[in-house]
Amino acid sequence: MSLSFDATDASLDALLPGMASPRLRALAMAALAGGVIARTRLRRRSAAEMVLKGPRDYQTEVDVAVEAEIAGRLAASFPDHAISGEEQAADRAGVEGRPRILIDPIDGTTNYAWGIPHFGIALSIVEAGEVTCGVVFDCMQGELFAGEAGQGAYLNGERLAVAPAAELENALIGAGLPVPGQVKSVREETYHAALRRAMATTAGVRRLGSASLSVSYVACGRLDGFFEDGLSLHDYGAAALLVREAGGVIGGFAGGPVGPAGDVLVATPWLAGWLREGLAE
Repeated sequence: MSLSFDATDASLDALLPGMASPRLRALAMAALAGGVIARTRLRRRSAAEMVLKGPRDYQTEVDVAVEAEIAGRLAASFPDHAISGEEQAADRAGVEGRPRILIDPIDGTTNYAWGIPHFGIALSIVEAGEVTCGVVFDCMQGELFAGEAGQGAYLNGERLAVAPAAELENALIGAGLPVPGQVKSVREETYHAALRRAMATTAGVRRLGSASLSVSYVACGRLDGFFEDGLSLHDYGAAALLVREAGGVIGGFAGGPVGPAGDVLVATPWLAGWLREGLAE
C-alpha cells in the first residue's frame, strides 16, 4: 500500500488504530505537520548555521520552525493545556491543574544537522506527573508510533509488543555514547564498563542518535533494551509510555524511577535486570 505522510485526515487514518481518541489524533496530526517541514528541509548544515546551546548540543532553524508549527496546532486543539517545547518556541502556562503537552520537535538534532535521516518528532501529554498519551513520528520512514495509557501501543495502526525472551548473545542493545559531562547518574567509568559488557556479551550495541526512536524500537521489538543518561522527559516520555503499553520495563539505572539526571533504562522484562547489573556502582 502506498501511503502519503502529509498532514491530512487520510494520512492519519492510515497511521492510527481505529480506536484512537480525539486527543491522540490531534497529537498525531500535529506531528505529521511538523514532519512535512523537517523532511523537506533536511540537509547538511555548516557550523555557522547552527546555534550551540551547550557542549555538543545543537539547534537548527528547523527545530524552531517545527516546534512553532506543532505548538500552534496543539494550542488550538487544547486551549487550556500548558505547552512546553524543548526549544521554547511557543511555550505557554495553560490553565492551572490542566495537562501539560511536551514537544521535542527534532529528537536527534545532531543527526539532522549533519543531514542524517534518522530523527524523531516526540509529543506527549502529561497528567499528574504521568505521560498518558504520546506519539513519536519518524517522518523519513513514515512510521508513527502512538499510544495511550491503558489502550496499547501501535506502529502505523498495528499493535506492538516487546520482543520475547532470548539468549543474551541474541539480544540487540541500544545505548547513548555520552559526550563529556553527560553522565551524572553513575560514574563515567561505570557507564563505559556497561557499554563494554554489552558489546562483549550481546549481539551488538547500536547508537542511533535519537532517544525517542531508540526507546520506540524497544516497544516494537527492534531492540531488546536501551540505556542513556542525561535525557529529559521531552526526549523519552512519549516512547516510555509505548514501552509500558507494549509490555516492557522502564526506569532508572538502579531500578527505581528515572532520576533527576535523566538515567533512562528500558528493556524487555527478561533483560532489564541484566542491564541494571552492568550499571550498578
